[in-house]
Amino acid sequence: FPCERWLAKSEDDGETVRELVPSDIFTEKLMKDGTLKQIEEEVEEPLEVHTYKISVFTGDVYGAGTDANVFLNIYGDLGDMGERKLSKSETNFNKFERGQEDTFTIQAVDLGILYKIKIRHDNSMFSPDWFLEKVEIQDETTEESFVFLCERWLSKKKEDKKIERTLYEQVHKARSLVPVKYETIVVTGFEKGAGTDANVFITIYGLNGDSGRRALKQKFRNLFERGKTNRFYLETLDMGELKKVRIEHDNSGLAPGWLVERVEI
Repeated sequence: FPCERWLAKSEDDGETVRELVPSDIFTEKLMKDGTLKQIEEEVEEPLEVHTYKISVFTGDVYGAGTDANVFLNIYGDLGDMGERKLSKSETNFNKFERGQEDTFTIQAVDLGILYKIKIRHDNSMFSPDWFLEKVEIQDETTEESFVFLCERWLSKKKEDKKIERTLYEQVHKARSLVPVKYETIVVTGFEKGAGTDANVFITIYGLNGDSGRRALKQKFRNLFERGKTNRFYLETLDMGELKKVRIEHDNSGLAPGWLVERVEI
């Protein structure tokens, strides 16, 4: 895995994280005379390292800027880059100030079509609250651009008191902007005590993103009883090919234990 670059805040681009791809494979073969012969092969179709130009826009509202440390992870259909700290703005000495655009350059193994990001801060320093307007990412290798709108606070004091946001790509052809209704069927098992009184939640994951955590509830209905089938309709943007679901309850009520037979979507 060749590197030949600095991992240092004071050198090169200031990054302390590098993603490396293999260039050669070395194997050893046992010969008839009992010796080992080393064989060198080039990697066929190695993964490419792409350069991503990241533009972070802080909102133009009172107190929007943050002094906290900001971290970002980018997700594409070929994987994610792992969480990176946005350390050194290329456009401003004092980053993430009100009404400001800060630009960062990050290299990572080709992520493919970008569909979501996770961005957070660590709530440190004197003024950690942050109003994030949006994040724009350009894959400089393919010249494709992706937009992730936020327009919300990342703050432990404001709005929903969250300092991490998951944002989905807005305009790329990989994601339809047409709302889609997903018929969701939940079947409770038939064994004694299989039903639950707890509140139930589901998250549906697809190639283009996820539905977010949704409560499965209906007015004036006693749901998730033993041997019963419950049907729900969840509206969200098109998630593409579905990959998995997460189903959970909050352990509330007198009888929270629940035997789930299956989920159909």
